[in-house]
Amino acid sequence: MSGEQGATARRVRRPAWNDTRLLVGLALVLLSVAGGARLVASVQESTPVYAAGQVLVPGERVDPEDLVVVDVRLAEGASRYVDAGQGWPGELYALRVVGEGELLPRAAVGSERQVRDRTVTVPVDPATVEGLQQGASVDIWVSARDEEAVGERYEAPALVLQEATVAGLPQERGALGVGSSSAAVQVVVPQEEVSAVIAAVDQGGKVTLVPGAGGTG
Repeated sequence: MSGEQGATARRVRRPAWNDTRLLVGLALVLLSVAGGARLVASVQESTPVYAAGQVLVPGERVDPEDLVVVDVRLAEGASRYVDAGQGWPGELYALRVVGEGELLPRAAVGSERQVRDRTVTVPVDPATVEGLQQGASVDIWVSARDEEAVGERYEAPALVLQEATVAGLPQERGALGVGSSSAAVQVVVPQEEVSAVIAAVDQGGKVTLVPGAGGTG
């Protein structure tokens, strides 16, 4: 009988605090509780962002008085909007219409120069487009047509504009140069330079876009 009682005692003995399985179980429980607390906190965390207190129209200067601060739960999407917790970023202008009460996207505001910029489409040699990327900085060179020469001849190229930005490229990049003498590229230029670029194109000049420093990405 003493042997059976000893075996029963061993079976019902409480686990010691230094039991490995007990420690691992407790650690898992604590990790689960901590993870759940962080998840709840992240869901409940709000971010202060700006919203339009009135309708903002393109070209209009945007001041803090035109906006209201709202606390929203956007999680990772908050980076797309102007953060009101970082202070006013400086002189901004509306680049597009922002409705009253609409959160203020970063892409909807920019500098005064961005307001004055315009997008112009220029024809270029299809072979030169392959080296360009959207957003690249380029210099616009134009070779004017030589009106006195016989046949299609051009004068030496002249710099028309520095640091224009490539806004759009032909969609079918692989087919460029096949059955086409030019490819249409959209470039962003300051408003005061628009007439010079358009005049060069309308007069039949040959336009070349030369990538600037780091212009090809």
